[in-house]
Amino acid sequence: MGNDIKAGTYRTEGKNQYGCYWARLSDTTGELNAIIANGNVQGPAIVKVAASDKAFQTTDCKPWKKIG
Repeated sequence: MGNDIKAGTYRTEGKNQYGCYWARLSDTTGELNAIIANGNVQGPAIVKVAASDKAFQTTDCKPWKKIG
């Protein structure tokens, strides 16, 4: 089960082993149309999570730290 995340700007150093995937979601149905924005990164990344986002999904990324 995931953790709650507050709106704000977050940064990760990037991938753990294979690649870092992230997605801002409008719901947790798993449907493609729930993706507001997403990306696959190899190095550092910054994502702004909006208060209106319902979920933030991340896979194989180093920890996300709130920077704003």
